[in-house]
Amino acid sequence: MPQTGKNLQLHEIAPSDLEDVAGFIGRASASNVPLPLAIERLSWILLENPARAPGDPLGWLLRTPSGEVAGCTCCAPQKFCFGQTTFTLMMANSFYVDDQYRGSGTSIFMKYLQLGRRYPLFVSSANPTVAAMWQKLGGYALGNSDHEMIGILRWPPVVAESVYRKTASDVMAKVTAKFTAAVAFPWFASQWSRTQRQLISGKLEGKLLPLETPEEAARVCAQHHSDKITSCRDAPFLKWRYFSHSAPTTRLFAFCPRDGDKQFMVAVLLQNRGYKQQVRTLHVLDIWGEADPNLYPAVAACLGVEYRERMDMLVFRCLDVARQQALTAKGCKVRPFAAPIAWCVDKYGLLPAKTWYFVPADGDMLL
Repeated sequence: MPQTGKNLQLHEIAPSDLEDVAGFIGRASASNVPLPLAIERLSWILLENPARAPGDPLGWLLRTPSGEVAGCTCCAPQKFCFGQTTFTLMMANSFYVDDQYRGSGTSIFMKYLQLGRRYPLFVSSANPTVAAMWQKLGGYALGNSDHEMIGILRWPPVVAESVYRKTASDVMAKVTAKFTAAVAFPWFASQWSRTQRQLISGKLEGKLLPLETPEEAARVCAQHHSDKITSCRDAPFLKWRYFSHSAPTTRLFAFCPRDGDKQFMVAVLLQNRGYKQQVRTLHVLDIWGEADPNLYPAVAACLGVEYRERMDMLVFRCLDVARQQALTAKGCKVRPFAAPIAWCVDKYGLLPAKTWYFVPADGDMLL
């Protein structure tokens, strides 16, 4: 039976609700994704997820007396490994409540928190308000998720974004971008060239080989292990995450170091950022396995060559200090976030450790 509060009814999400839920999420997040694509993507995250077990809820929604969706949260499981042991964690995905019913959102989130007796809980796209809430619940931040590393290869679209964020003026952003491209071009060209020289300099320290199937990728991943909690990169997960309904600009590579006998899986996503989607950004979703920090500039250099004409900016997230320093030495900059964006709550001590090898491909950070 549905539960009621302030004339709202709380329901567990059923597959038949996905169209309504996708439409509500689109409105609440101001997304411009067409509804059919949003439904397909939500179905991929919730229904096709290989980590979902029988009895796992898809999430919960609030409906008004007229049947409109007024709030929702979705539940997306993911398997993580610690040594030879596998655990399922339950991610909070797309928690939104209509402004006029904000107080009723507690009922949705309490339902999600009750899953904590069965699963450790996590989130990977928290804003500062949500981060504070997870911290109050006893959560801890995951995987150096309080910053990102940026390597800027083309300045005009990035400068336009910076001006727009400060002025909220499209006209000012356009004028500045034109000025950057014309009057100030020599200076920015020198900066661009310097960054490119630093990121892509001398003889490459390895090569990238495309991975065309989940089985190929799984064989590369199987070469590595960790003494930290990390994603289970088996063939079913890799097929679902990278070879089904993920973005068509997501690609997997095997990075082969010039001096080394092991390959490393590299997952990237080419995605536009910015107020007008004008910054062509290559996100590094995953580098597996754990390696010397100098591997990261080597991977960046190879990606710079591979995507030279297709990206303006290269972005890494969830890097520790040693890897930050290795990239900083090659011209990358640290962009701090207001708060960590990934958090875990394990109130019942279901996990054996708190040390993580967490990457942007985990959760919904860059789905």
